[in-house]
Amino acid sequence: MTRLAGSVSAVVLWMQVCATAVVGAPVPPPIAITHVTVIDTRGGPSQPDMTVLIRDGRIARVERTAGAIPGVTIVEGRGKFLIPGLWDAHVHLSWATASALPVLVANGVTGVRDCGSDLTEIDRWRSKIADGSLIGPRIVRAGPILNGRSFNRYQLETGNPDQARGIVRLLKWVGVDFIKVHRRVPRDVYFAIVDEAGKQGLKVVGHIPMTVRPEEAADAGQLIEHEETLFEGTFSESLTAAQLPEAIHRFVADGAADSLFARFVRDHTPVTSTLAAWHYAVGHPDSSWLSDPRMRYVARSQKDAGRHAAPVAPDDMENARRTVAAYDQVLSRLNRAGVTLLAGTDLAGWRLPGFMLHEELVTLVEAGLSPLQALRAATMNTATALGREDEFGSVTVGRRADLVLLDADPLADIHNSQRIAAVVLGGRLLRRADLDSLLRAGAAMAREN
Repeated sequence: MTRLAGSVSAVVLWMQVCATAVVGAPVPPPIAITHVTVIDTRGGPSQPDMTVLIRDGRIARVERTAGAIPGVTIVEGRGKFLIPGLWDAHVHLSWATASALPVLVANGVTGVRDCGSDLTEIDRWRSKIADGSLIGPRIVRAGPILNGRSFNRYQLETGNPDQARGIVRLLKWVGVDFIKVHRRVPRDVYFAIVDEAGKQGLKVVGHIPMTVRPEEAADAGQLIEHEETLFEGTFSESLTAAQLPEAIHRFVADGAADSLFARFVRDHTPVTSTLAAWHYAVGHPDSSWLSDPRMRYVARSQKDAGRHAAPVAPDDMENARRTVAAYDQVLSRLNRAGVTLLAGTDLAGWRLPGFMLHEELVTLVEAGLSPLQALRAATMNTATALGREDEFGSVTVGRRADLVLLDADPLADIHNSQRIAAVVLGGRLLRRADLDSLLRAGAAMAREN
């Protein structure tokens, strides 16, 4: 069986969910969410007692609730809160497998930025999502990761600068949305990639290569992934793992961070935070993660790989905890400096699809962001970084109707982002029962993938 199909039982359940929740008329019927409080991710105040009318997959009206609206499906929003669909800005879906797709949607994740996967597989899923035969988030993708050496099946060795330029042109030709680089790209090759990507109208995202300074990456226009990449290569080349946490603390304390992060602000350089994955890893130093009931939504193949991984030595785990605490301090300083933050999870392996994005929002708030700022990191900021703020990121007339209806106010407590009553995906309404069906389908597929 293929990874997409899984077992017969998983396929049957998957088809039932798609048939009841998505497949049907080419244009979804109009919906009106009434008496709802709209959370304004553009920075304005919350708007109570609003009606949001959805037609043809777009937001048609956002106005104060008044009289009846004939010919539409009414969703009672009294006492509920409406936010834009969430985006996970850093995933690897081919590692997570197709079982992650319904689980992401069930968690209100209506869009993802895939930062390195099998392009053919991802595009097959995108086509099925577009025609309604598969339920999953919108996917923007890089295809292969460009690196100086290929460390896994989703990385492509770049060769010399001229060869790297050819790869960028080829990826543009096949239609990727951006270019992803990793830490082992040689310095001359990196600048060739950045230059050629600019000529092709493509943004470059990823790790900062180990021979490139963060200032140079920002000036080159790169979008930066993960807090830890600021401290690889040129920063840590003379440090041991035990020395790294204290070096990061000094970096934050002595003003070097202020200078760098001011550069990020000047260059409009966003940073994608993925700290929740780190917190989860250091919080589960042994096999205790296997007892997490949410692990039923992680593909069996990925859990097996994690289960058989070599144990981490106690000293190494202690260094990891200290380093993650230092990254927390960096995240707080990034926010205080006004750097644009995106929310990601680095979804791959045994990381939890969907659920971990909500944990990332909690991590952002614990680092000093307001709940609204955390929501912006998973909505408006990501839309802007993608150059698609006219399509996603806010509950605004004309935007695509990807929305999440919550049972409680996320601005009062960011944990309330997890209290999902319904999701609107491309204008199609998925009520709580539909979302629970998606979770069951994802768990069934995960057992076979």
